[in-house]
Amino acid sequence: MITSAPISQPDPVVVEGAGIVAVILIGLGILFGLAAYILLIVVPQCKILKKAGEAWWKALIPLYSAWIQIKISGLAWWWFPIFVGLAGFTLKTDAPSYVASIGLLLVEFNIYYNLAKKFGKSNGFAVLCTLLPFIGLPILGFGKAEYKKSAKVDPNGIFSIEEK
Repeated sequence: MITSAPISQPDPVVVEGAGIVAVILIGLGILFGLAAYILLIVVPQCKILKKAGEAWWKALIPLYSAWIQIKISGLAWWWFPIFVGLAGFTLKTDAPSYVASIGLLLVEFNIYYNLAKKFGKSNGFAVLCTLLPFIGLPILGFGKAEYKKSAKVDPNGIFSIEEK
């Protein structure tokens, strides 16, 4: 008859201590991420809106800030429902959200494309703001670039239907 060695159980105090450490680390990660988001995205958006002649606090309200960004970039009003629809679709877990994510990325690029023109920046800067907003937005918000309301932009953005 073959006997096996008894299975040892982990010490409950050690397991409980590991759980507390994990909760603390997760909490610190969330706090650090939230602080980084506020400092690198929200605060620069406040500065961008202020440069564009809008009230800075409008950047603090998520959907409203998207509406204001679309407005100051010179895009047509119908980009807002497209943006909100794609953003909502990416949150669904049972849908192929990667398709909506690509669409949302294109809409965001469209916004930053026109916004870059309004601030006298290049198309490459629009790519920077789209892919690395934590770098592009602080440059736009805290840099010397000035918002030019009269800058010529297409209300359709990069999806212009007119021949140039």
